[in-house]
Amino acid sequence: MTDAIETDDDEPKGELALRTLAMPGDTNPAGDIFGGWLMGQMGSVGGIVPRQRARGRVGKVAIDGFMFHKPVHVGDVVCCYTDLLDIGHTFIMLLTDPSSDLAQTPSG
Repeated sequence: MTDAIETDDDEPKGELALRTLAMPGDTNPAGDIFGGWLMGQMGSVGGIVPRQRARGRVGKVAIDGFMFHKPVHVGDVVCCYTDLLDIGHTFIMLLTDPSSDLAQTPSG
């Protein structure tokens, strides 16, 4: 049996901005995907979406928080969704929401 990080009751917020596959080279010593890899994917999305909106260079200033609910495993498809919260003259506030479809693992 497999579980998904996101359920029907807790759909990801925003539009799909990135979809990638977690690979063996991204694991920590415990065999799960390294949290820094996931944060890097979110950071990439945090630069791509504002740059498209601003039509020019942008810089990331802050990350307000990051919470790991469940481990990501090799073979999981990781999706990052984004939602523009606010746009000002000198800033873009963005919500980035990750989701993962867990790989099929033999039960046993």
